[in-house]
Amino acid sequence: MSSSVLNTSWYSHQPSQEGAKELYRKRHFHISRTLAWLLRHSAEQQCLYMRRDGYVCVQDLLNHPKLRGVSFIMLEDIVKRDMKQKFHLLYDPRKVNSPGAPSQLQLTSWWIRANQGHSLRHIGVALKRIVKVNEIPMAVHGTTVEAWKVIAKQGISRMGRKHIHLAQGAPGANVISGIRNTSRVLIFIDIERAMQNGIKFYLSDNGVILTEGNAYGLLEPCYFKKVEFVEIKTMLLDV
Repeated sequence: MSSSVLNTSWYSHQPSQEGAKELYRKRHFHISRTLAWLLRHSAEQQCLYMRRDGYVCVQDLLNHPKLRGVSFIMLEDIVKRDMKQKFHLLYDPRKVNSPGAPSQLQLTSWWIRANQGHSLRHIGVALKRIVKVNEIPMAVHGTTVEAWKVIAKQGISRMGRKHIHLAQGAPGANVISGIRNTSRVLIFIDIERAMQNGIKFYLSDNGVILTEGNAYGLLEPCYFKKVEFVEIKTMLLDV
């Protein structure tokens, strides 16, 4: 009888299949956030060696206290499943001659970087320079209603990052990265006018349009083609 009770108690504490999936998703989300924090902003502060092209050795990364227990297989799965393709894994055989199932030694030949979003000034991730307007369908910056009140006056700021981020379309329009689905204000940029005035634009590996803006790190309101408030579909500006 007691054995039966114990067994029932044990099963009652096991997560359902759906519950297990939710735990798995939450775990992946937490790891992804930690990766972004380390690879975009905090590698040096956390004593992680970062190459000038933004790559960090996977073995060093997985030895970080906040990523203990994360395996290479889990890391690879997170990179592959990331809808915004924020990260890139690179096999650079400097110590191992041929790739394969990553052993502890082989992990020294695997490197990972964030594709964009860095605040570390000395990092130079390879970007494709956009030289013709027709290379991209459109450029959109998503923001909040509160932030728009400031942006409408001074322009879009790159803040603490190296670049201002723009998407190649509105959320949900087959756009992988560059804009949050929660954005309530969409600012459409006049790329042609900006390029004519010397503003440079680049394309990251995951399709995000990047620009440093002007000398003050701003993309001024004169380059706003139109601005839409998503919730009520009201056009705030059309120039």
